[in-house]
Amino acid sequence: MSLLSPLFLAGALLIAGPIIFHLIRRATKDRIRFSATQFLRESPPRLERKSRIQNPWLLALRCLVIGLLAFAFGRPFIESNLPISPNLSPPETVALIIDTSASMQRQGAWDNAIAQASAVIRDLDSIDRLSILSASSIARPLVTFDRWEEWPVNERHSFATSVLEDLAPMWGSTRLDDAIDLALAEIEQVDERSGGQSNKRIVLISDVQESARIAGIAGREWPDGCLFEIEEVAGASSGNTGLRWLGWTGEESNQRKLRIGIQSSGVIESPERTLQLLDAASGTLLIDPIQVYANSGDTNMVLLEIPEGVEGPFKVELLGDSEPFDDILYIAEERPRPMDLHYYGDIEKVDNPNESAFYLKRATAGWEDPRIAFEEPSQPDNSENQAEPFILIDSVLDKAAIESLRQQVGNGSHALMLISSPEQIDTAQALFGESGWSASKPERSDSRLGTIDFEHPTFNLFADPRFSDFSRIRFWHSHALRLPTASEATIVAQYDDESPALIEKRNGKGLITLWVGDWSPNLSQWPLSSKFVPWLQRLVERAAGGADQPSIASIDAVASQFSSSTAQWQALGDSSFTVEAPQSPGIYKLKDGRSERLVAFHISPEESEWETHTEEEWEKLGAPLSMKRNEPKSSEASESELRSKNAVELESQQQIWRWIIIAVVALLAFESLIARRLQNREETALA
Repeated sequence: MSLLSPLFLAGALLIAGPIIFHLIRRATKDRIRFSATQFLRESPPRLERKSRIQNPWLLALRCLVIGLLAFAFGRPFIESNLPISPNLSPPETVALIIDTSASMQRQGAWDNAIAQASAVIRDLDSIDRLSILSASSIARPLVTFDRWEEWPVNERHSFATSVLEDLAPMWGSTRLDDAIDLALAEIEQVDERSGGQSNKRIVLISDVQESARIAGIAGREWPDGCLFEIEEVAGASSGNTGLRWLGWTGEESNQRKLRIGIQSSGVIESPERTLQLLDAASGTLLIDPIQVYANSGDTNMVLLEIPEGVEGPFKVELLGDSEPFDDILYIAEERPRPMDLHYYGDIEKVDNPNESAFYLKRATAGWEDPRIAFEEPSQPDNSENQAEPFILIDSVLDKAAIESLRQQVGNGSHALMLISSPEQIDTAQALFGESGWSASKPERSDSRLGTIDFEHPTFNLFADPRFSDFSRIRFWHSHALRLPTASEATIVAQYDDESPALIEKRNGKGLITLWVGDWSPNLSQWPLSSKFVPWLQRLVERAAGGADQPSIASIDAVASQFSSSTAQWQALGDSSFTVEAPQSPGIYKLKDGRSERLVAFHISPEESEWETHTEEEWEKLGAPLSMKRNEPKSSEASESELRSKNAVELESQQQIWRWIIIAVVALLAFESLIARRLQNREETALA
């Protein structure tokens, strides 16, 4: 039990009044004289014992009333173990964004970031709300507002601290606008639930590199009263030098060289650096180290010649820089996928401009990946990195050929068949393993593509409305294909008479695609269309295992360029594959539906830059910048102020003094009743 105004206890001294009054003996006020005693000498009575307190229980009752009144004016309250923040001002809704990009790997930067984040968390009261997000190539919520409110009040600070302890900088690029947009979305949701009764604040803890992406917040509407606060983080070094991959130089027949960019930013104390080329697998030095110079603001290029007969992967390392996080560059050699195209038809048609095969061969000529070799059917080449052959069927086949093709498709080949005449329908349904297919006469002599599934991998590159118009491409047919209801084939596109145009069916590891129509220019405008080559290349890329993938890429490109659900990864030096995608720079072996190949990942070169965004840039984008927050008060002063405010809040909630006053009134009524009875008893005795 505590008192809000303990000085009022001094009123308890008034208890002395009833005690004094009870000690004074009562004297007789009226004297009655008798005639027989008028000649006697007055003799006052001699007291044989001292005065004693009359009616002690009545005295105790009166003292208790005075004591309770003094205690009530002291405004007592019962202390609580949980701090109760006074509801004198609205709570704060704080979204804390922590930069976890590769540049935060610099020495001292991460420790400073965690210290500043911990200071923000310590300043929060129990009624405040907190959300924690990480900002890198992908914005991730670590603690949502809902999760914060679900957590016990007295454990929230320790919970947030444990989240910070488990957090570490990653290797992605800095995309601050994505994280800010996510924070604004969360604040808006909380603001709607609370009716806007909170002070909203977004705190960004970052090195705020000038290369960090912030343009995405341009034109973004911020909630009313929401402030944006930037806590800039600095590292131990004032400057940095990093490496950048610029590509290969020299043809395969000539001596190959690596083009390596060296960029410097900030204040460089010593510009002298050493560059060396190593074998990534063994760590063996391949050439003599090269002395380079990198002054502040310079961007230089160095050619590293690969010794003859040496194959990758390679590792380029920069020595002498104070910040080593961006001083290693991994390089894997490009290895295009060779693919044979087996043509089942009259080989003489290949050189006839009036035949379909003529356009297919020329459309695939010159592709870098996959590299197409147009030839007659033969055994698949088992050379390194060789993809399963692509099969083109433009004729009627016998049962033996059909069975052989079905086996090849089951092993992973992709077959495309053109039905240019009704006689080929039996071959098509045999390849599909179905029956009941039939041909009918079309309703008119020419057709156009009517319904197209633009979500299908073959047509999704035309999904944009700018490229999805196929209405100008005409087809002339002598027949229309009709499938039975029980057919398991998937119709990807239809003509405007609702007859199938493109159908497909998976068979084992491979796929069979059927185009109903002829690609010769006198029967179709399709091979002369600008959409033909991109469509065909997408079809062949699917057969090769997916779109062309680079052998050297930024670590940010893992999600966008290597997103296959069947991809398996093995870091250089590991003994097993895993489905988990790479998270850090290095050399990895990729296995994705075809032969294995090496892929090198590096950090984004923009992470090496040291210059920062200015306040003017943020203001131009509409960010409501606030002044840097004040340093927190000392813990003793803050605790003392909090105890005082909590005492007022607890006393106002409990209002124990009201119950004491009620008790005093009841005691006064009881005291009056006792005093009245005692007075009546004395009057009766005197009478």
